Amino acid sequence: LATPLIRADQTSSRRKPAAKSQNRSYVRIDRDDNKTPLALQTAIVEMQGTKGAQRKVQVDLIGAIHVGDKQYYARLNEQFQDYDVVLYELVAPEGTVIEKGHKQGVSLDVVSGSQTGLQKLLGLTHQLEQIDYTVENFVHAYMSPKEFSQHMNDRDESFMKMYFRSIGQGLAMQGTPGQTNDLSLIIALFSKDRERKMKAMMAQQFEQMDGLPDVMSGPDGSTIIHLRNDKALDILEQQLKNSSNKRIGIFYGAGHFDDMEAKIVERFKFKRKGEQWLDAWNLRE
Repeated sequence: LATPLIRADQTSSRRKPAAKSQNRSYVRIDRDDNKTPLALQTAIVEMQGTKGAQRKVQVDLIGAIHVGDKQYYARLNEQFQDYDVVLYELVAPEGTVIEKGHKQGVSLDVVSGSQTGLQKLLGLTHQLEQIDYTVENFVHAYMSPKEFSQHMNDRDESFMKMYFRSIGQGLAMQGTPGQTNDLSLIIALFSKDRERKMKAMMAQQFEQMDGLPDVMSGPDGSTIIHLRNDKALDILEQQLKNSSNKRIGIFYGAGHFDDMEAKIVERFKFKRKGEQWLDAWNLRE
């Protein structure tokens, strides 16, 4: 299922970031009537084909948070059984097999290593440890490490530049309603209920970071979001040619989906028909 390597200069001129998809949300906090947080949730966006044989095809965008509750990943493993094929993200050489229960050592994903500390602090588990990547309907829809690095180099991108852009976004958000401050962070760290309170604070940050992929990108998008999306959609195009595929899932980080949903509408003429939400983090007392 490998696709030809497209040079970054070709990609940026051919496929730029899509228009934002009507300010959709793909991560949210579920709250009760008193505004008390109950759960951090991720979306499953259901999209239906509108042209020719694709009218019978449904493509679901299955949002992921890479650290979460065990029950969350168990629910996802059940959900994946409903699809003819599931396209998934993982920066790894083609043919890499992740056995279920894989423990985080040297990370196969260039960004997931930084999530290990977060996992321990919040009492969560990692996606690579819980998702069963060995099932027959899983299809790798991602760049190889070499391809990923080449695109970043060609576009003069680096994780350090993106990091400082994200810091700028965080500074710009300071003082807005609901933002975490240093005192509340210290109180949470020394609370008897530290894990839940830290999760609630971090969940709030996740909910407010909808604009972060845009901040991390230049005018022609970024490798980490937009070019990875293009790679996934090239493989989606291959799968749509298989007439036996009536229901296709795309299992990617939820931060990819504002751009990806808009591109699926533009490129394949699919339309959103519904959504459902899964609890990723339990925030109840």
